[in-house]
Amino acid sequence: MSANAISPQKKPSLLRERVSDAEWQLRCELAAAHRLVAHFVFVDMTYNHISARVPGAPHHFLVKADNVFMEQVTASNLVKYDVDGKQVMESAFKASPAAYNLHAAVLKARPDINAVVHTHSPANLAVSAQKCGLVPITQQAMRFYDRIAYYANEVDDTTAEGARHLAQALGDQWVMILENHGALICGTTLPEAYIFHHFFELACRAQVGALAGGTPVITPEPHVCEERVKKFGCMGQYDAKSRDWVASMALAEKHYPDYKE
Repeated sequence: MSANAISPQKKPSLLRERVSDAEWQLRCELAAAHRLVAHFVFVDMTYNHISARVPGAPHHFLVKADNVFMEQVTASNLVKYDVDGKQVMESAFKASPAAYNLHAAVLKARPDINAVVHTHSPANLAVSAQKCGLVPITQQAMRFYDRIAYYANEVDDTTAEGARHLAQALGDQWVMILENHGALICGTTLPEAYIFHHFFELACRAQVGALAGGTPVITPEPHVCEERVKKFGCMGQYDAKSRDWVASMALAEKHYPDYKE
């Protein structure tokens, strides 16, 4: 049976015994993050993914397998790659080239980034197709004021070369809109990338709704946006103790306890 034909619920035997305690903890949290994104966001079948660097091995990262939905991710079916896009641990699963190339390129180019969320939701796809990009018309959007990189839909970013172009386009930013494609949200920690992705999703949904309303929208003055982003848009402010992450993990524990398998 090929890797692609393996049931999403099948787990490599004794994986828990083959990895460090720190890696297993990250695997559990990363699996929970996938479940939580799926819980709140309508995502694109098997094609969205989250990555996180492995503790103690900064050139390695974990990412979703190619044949599971976010709702099916577990600690055991996550796969490990290096920042050159090579799978580094034997597994019954593998990631898609779109996943390992993109995450490898970003994590290799940016040592300060430890987690990356990439999604195609109806809301962020809509904003990615709007020439105005994300506009600061809500408190959530103001968190990203003047903090967004934009990547033109010109190169196939599922390839290693295309992914390198994408990482270069990110520059020193933490958030990027992939034109006609979706969003890329990064963080210094997994909780941070997850929380900022949630805010970004809300901002996109609000923008789509506001612009569809057919009446003029209120855009705050630049100084208001600048103050907002200084206070709420800085990286390094969310970690495992952040209340939104603590509450999210409790939700995952209640509704999706099998994420730890």
